[in-house]
Amino acid sequence: MRYGRLTQTAWQRSVRRQLHDRGKDVLFRPSPWEECSGIADESGDSFLWADAHAAGDSARTGYYAVLHAAGELAAKGVAASCVSVRALFPPEAEEEDLKAVAAGIEEACDRMGLQVTAFQGETSCAAERIIVFAAAAGTTGRIGIRKPAAGQEIVFCGYAGLEGMLRILDEAGDEPGTRFIPDFLRKAGELSDRLVTPGQILALFREQECGSDRTAGMPDITAVFQAGSGGILAALWEMAETLRTGFEADMSSISIRQETVEICEFYRLNPYQMASSGSFLIVTEDAGRVIEILEKAGARAVRLGVIKAQNARVITSGEEVRYLDRPAPDELELWQARRKQDQMSSRQRKLRNRKDQ
Repeated sequence: MRYGRLTQTAWQRSVRRQLHDRGKDVLFRPSPWEECSGIADESGDSFLWADAHAAGDSARTGYYAVLHAAGELAAKGVAASCVSVRALFPPEAEEEDLKAVAAGIEEACDRMGLQVTAFQGETSCAAERIIVFAAAAGTTGRIGIRKPAAGQEIVFCGYAGLEGMLRILDEAGDEPGTRFIPDFLRKAGELSDRLVTPGQILALFREQECGSDRTAGMPDITAVFQAGSGGILAALWEMAETLRTGFEADMSSISIRQETVEICEFYRLNPYQMASSGSFLIVTEDAGRVIEILEKAGARAVRLGVIKAQNARVITSGEEVRYLDRPAPDELELWQARRKQDQMSSRQRKLRNRKDQ
């Protein structure tokens, strides 16, 4: 199988056909993209949780796992209250690595107001990198996704590829310094505060609570999706598949940091297909009001496009018009795989040189 998330085809063929619906009162059904689970009680109140993971060679790997899990709940209008964590380490890891990962998780929880309720760690020969699994949980009234009407607007909140760029800087060591000056790299590394937090997205739902129904009031939110593996292009595909609709999106309006552009050019990566947790798509009847609320909360937001009655998924950039392709493998995953392969090749060359001597 390819790197990154399972393809839609593989999931439908090899997962969906093995699972059976037992009629339980669950809020979400399995899909190639759904990362939330939830159950409702007789009163209509619900308990939701979201699972996410991050893999890498950085102490901040756990930070991004927590960010992603809490962000998935926020996209459902749910404020995560706690998080459970399991971390896998390769056999060569040291206790200092464990300490650093735990500190990164605590940093994320402190920023998002979460309580760690469980933390388990282990070393495994199956882990070539640090892998952190995070499950965030919260309670709420029932929230669903509605079918959008043609003409509704799509808002993009956050910056494309920012998560991936930050994680590359965390893991690349001294290599970026061969191209960029220290001041550029320092400023790029400080951009983690531009990742959109769950609290900023939840500002949209707090505005809706002015009515008796959480989906009433202004602005009218049809659905929210967090961009993750595969970047903004994969998120657009997920949105269209979930809502069973077409759209037209203007790629030139997507917010992207110049630092991300330059780091991606250096490594020959596509930032629009790179991990983007901490950025969101919002489908709404009032993009202007949504953008106003998000900017007031300190998040960057722009109008990206519009929902169409037809099923065509059209992306434009200036005069260029094309149809959206199925999601490609995540560029961060590919970069990590190439880096691991290069490191193994380097070790093998060193061993051969020693034997020759």
